[in-house]
Amino acid sequence: MKIPNSLLEKSDKGTPKAIILFIGETKAFNLLFRQTHSTLILLSEVVKMMKFNAILALIFSSVSMASDFSCPDGKTYPVSLTFDDGPAGAKTLKALDILKKNDVKGTFFVLGENFDSEEKRKANYPILERMKREGHTIGSHTFNHIPHTAVSTERAFSNIDRATELLKGYMAPIVRLPYGDGSFATSKPEKKLASEKVMKHIKEKGLTHVGWSIDTNDWDVKKRPFVLESMMKQICQQHGGVILFHDIHQNTIDHLEGWISELKKAGHRIEPLNYFYKNLDSNVVSKKEDFMGYCQSNQNKSMPIDNLSKKINEICNKIK
Repeated sequence: MKIPNSLLEKSDKGTPKAIILFIGETKAFNLLFRQTHSTLILLSEVVKMMKFNAILALIFSSVSMASDFSCPDGKTYPVSLTFDDGPAGAKTLKALDILKKNDVKGTFFVLGENFDSEEKRKANYPILERMKREGHTIGSHTFNHIPHTAVSTERAFSNIDRATELLKGYMAPIVRLPYGDGSFATSKPEKKLASEKVMKHIKEKGLTHVGWSIDTNDWDVKKRPFVLESMMKQICQQHGGVILFHDIHQNTIDHLEGWISELKKAGHRIEPLNYFYKNLDSNVVSKKEDFMGYCQSNQNKSMPIDNLSKKINEICNKIK
């Protein structure tokens, strides 16, 4: 039996393509090679054929299992995992199982609308209890998932406050606006004014807005095959930071453990959110934590920490 030449060709990295040869009596063989992400993990050269009644052999020629996502600069960086839009029942519970198994502390930005009825409260408050018990951080994602600069000021404020009220006793003094809308710098006068009002209201309520620096786009069906590659590339470019996931999507839950594994293989450190943001364990954000203090406390930390980080870095550099 002759092995096709195409299977003996070498990859662009100079390693023979993986072949597993299943041999039974005089039957033809099946060929299989695996591709993990963008790296071919090669499994072997062909075994000499022998006529037996069962599978004779599988030979695995070792190829390095080292991560293919190391940063070009050779450095590793701190990251923090955050999840939006939950709780989502079994999906969120599975995410918690995975985080516990891998000794990872995450942050969950939950929607107030998931607690607006007795039935929802009965289902979802126990999930928040488990999050707290296992050392995760809980934040508000506001009540409804709306763009806060596109609605009236009254509705925007109410949407923030209503969620905070429902999440008292569970949430750290942090909020993440849906879509980040209201937290981004803009040159459009009306949107800029609306954003300023929203951010001022958040501050007056003793809350800190938490953005993200690494967007996995795990919600986008078309981009899901590229979540890992995109995430790892952004970590290298941004020198670590806060990663955005959504625990409402089954695809994210299905791949979460693998993504965590790749982060660790690349040497990145998965940190709780308070690595990047201070005072998360306080009932009220400290009034003494002014902007100068913020810059000083983060001067040795990897930046950026959210999508406004470039502007923040510029300000910090000016006041040093």
